[in-house]
Amino acid sequence: MENDNQVTNAQAQTEESATVSAVESKTETAAIDVGQVTDPKATIKIEGQTFELDAALAQEDKTLKVVLQPHFASIENANITREVKDGKLTVTIVKRAQHKGGR
Repeated sequence: MENDNQVTNAQAQTEESATVSAVESKTETAAIDVGQVTDPKATIKIEGQTFELDAALAQEDKTLKVVLQPHFASIENANITREVKDGKLTVTIVKRAQHKGGR
């Protein structure tokens, strides 16, 4: 019986250390992704237009939506994708099709 408890404790410790390692590597990856942006300006592509915006404002969807909402109403339900190339952040915003009212 005591031997079974030791095996169970060893399995629990192994699973816990694996989980901690996964979380640490995920956090490390997120930090690396953010660290790749070296250009202070980001390129924004929306509704056929391209313009520059501070990269700090373009990092998060919520902030970007607040900044662009007065100029582009379609951003509220848009798909937002980000790409970093040579330290330059490019944000592409594509509006989603809205459902029309029922009859």
